Amino acid sequence: MIQDIAPHTFNNAFQKILPTPESYILAFRGKEALSQAENDQIRCPQAKELDLDLSQAIYLFSIDQDPYFLVMDVPEQNHYSYQELRPLTRGKPHHFGFAYATGFHLYDWYRHRQFCGRCGHALVASQTERALVCPACGVIEYPRIFPAVIIALTHQDQILLAQYPGRSKQVLLAGFVEIGETLEETVAREVYEEVGLRVKNIRYYKSQPWGIVSDVLAGFYCELDHEDDIRLDTRELQMAHWVSRQDLQYGKENLDGSLTSEMIYRFKIDDYR
Repeated sequence: MIQDIAPHTFNNAFQKILPTPESYILAFRGKEALSQAENDQIRCPQAKELDLDLSQAIYLFSIDQDPYFLVMDVPEQNHYSYQELRPLTRGKPHHFGFAYATGFHLYDWYRHRQFCGRCGHALVASQTERALVCPACGVIEYPRIFPAVIIALTHQDQILLAQYPGRSKQVLLAGFVEIGETLEETVAREVYEEVGLRVKNIRYYKSQPWGIVSDVLAGFYCELDHEDDIRLDTRELQMAHWVSRQDLQYGKENLDGSLTSEMIYRFKIDDYR
């Protein structure tokens, strides 16, 4: 999956350090990232390759011994241009793809957290942790992470695939965790709300950070409790249907780094229990 970057090591501990010429620079414009990309090969710029003001660079994390910094409003230059984010996260080397996804998560937080929600004062960076602090009233803002579930609903040798409005790809059901819910309760609620089915034997599979939309995803397999007709919530879904393992056109070539693709593939090869 996207976070599987071994033998490289990700370290997100807070450090108060300055960039060097060899430091990697992450810059974004909307949902685009500054990069060089050719076919599936990507390159993240180093500070020495760019003409930019590093005085406001924000340390994000390190991969191995290489620090990555966020710099806002970097112009295109030196063969680096703004590329669509999602394909970059699937690029090679994989640790660059993960860096872009995780860097975007923090970029999105920084650009949306400029003022205190309590008193309206401008926030400043904490000197001791990854946080933004209000110097007027003391509010501390930490990076936002939205918990969500990915749901592989199975029935005998079938899996339920869905399609969301405006998208062509068939995926698993998913939904955000609500206040006061356990993850398992979210699974049962989302399935019932979106397709009108009851589930049983809810089993946790694996989790995944998904910085592109500030989520952390928890994957679950579950089984249909009793046979019933699908009652589609057309506000949420365009389509949902059962697909047998035999008819599921899904191989290793469909693995795109997402938890969803891995869970569908695991069902296809009957290696998910």
